[in-house]
Amino acid sequence: MTDGHLRSGVRATGPSSIARLGQTLNAMLTRLHTALTRERQFIADASHELRTPLSLLTTELELALRRPRSHDELTTALHSALAETQRLSRLAEDLLTLSRTDRQQTRPSSTVVELGPVLEAVADRFRPALQHHRRHITVEAPTGLAALAHADHLDRAIANLVDNALRHATGDIHLTATHTNGRAEIHVLDHGPGLPHDFLPHAFDRFTRPDTARTHPGSGLGLAITAALITANGGQTHLTNRPDTGADASITLPAPHDQQPHG
Repeated sequence: MTDGHLRSGVRATGPSSIARLGQTLNAMLTRLHTALTRERQFIADASHELRTPLSLLTTELELALRRPRSHDELTTALHSALAETQRLSRLAEDLLTLSRTDRQQTRPSSTVVELGPVLEAVADRFRPALQHHRRHITVEAPTGLAALAHADHLDRAIANLVDNALRHATGDIHLTATHTNGRAEIHVLDHGPGLPHDFLPHAFDRFTRPDTARTHPGSGLGLAITAALITANGGQTHLTNRPDTGADASITLPAPHDQQPHG
């Protein structure tokens, strides 16, 4: 069956049972076509992202070999080549994470994760980098507030949001956790200029970055990984501009039964 067949579907006539079967088959073909289109786009985007660091790495090595170089020149070339190699390694790891999440057919095993310690641990990891730029990170989470999630997935998702705020915003970062309507909410608030309004609907798409971020290093996969991990855990992700200043990146997850409202 070709891609054209997937788009056109089948024309079902006859008894109602045959018509229903045709409708079911068409729905399946539509989902298959959507999945194949997404897979092809993903491969094309990944190839594009890999091409740039590979090209830069090749250029650096070719220049280093073209003529005799001084020790300082070789050191500079090797540092540049190492940076591109590390960029390739990070990109490969991000692609592998997304691939694993896409293939996962069942929801990952969840545990009761207290949010305060998780937010504090993430904040501690980013605090030195923020202090280097005279910025601060704070945490506000009630004791005992928890979510149902895979602990490693949640840590990675929050860290990606903080990393995004570190790279593309200015000022301090504030992490909060609250409980609303039987769900646990985590917010990463920054005090930057906010994000372009036309970017917000696509913020969690793969390889998507606002034009203002093109000069910053990164693959454009961090937010996509966050969305994939949180969705796999039965949650949602959102990104909005705050009314006053900066952006609000949020995660919503199921709360444990003992924190659900009763009535």
